[in-house]
Amino acid sequence: MTVLSADVRFDEAHPVVRLSGELDLTSSAVLREAIETALACRPATVELDAEALTFCDSQGLRALLQVQNCVTNAGAALRLTHVHGTFLRVLELTQLDKAFAVDPATGRGAGDTRASA
Repeated sequence: MTVLSADVRFDEAHPVVRLSGELDLTSSAVLREAIETALACRPATVELDAEALTFCDSQGLRALLQVQNCVTNAGAALRLTHVHGTFLRVLELTQLDKAFAVDPATGRGAGDTRASA
């Protein structure tokens, strides 16, 4: 088991939460704490960088939905970036790729107009 780490950095435009490791029931609190830190500066957008995310189960997906609600309630938008591999496939299979704004350069998401193959 790989522990989840969430590094929050503040760039000029918005905070970026970089996930590394496994997102599941035991690690979802790490994600929530990082999002709370990111929301402290009252951003318009919070970027969730999933490039180093190695695993996400159903409880991890639930945590992502809860985080999205938290971000939305704070008046901001959540954007997933560097979504790839198994994580992208899980989002597609559960149709949650439509529920999240996914960076078009790294995967499909809400508002994406590209045709599906």
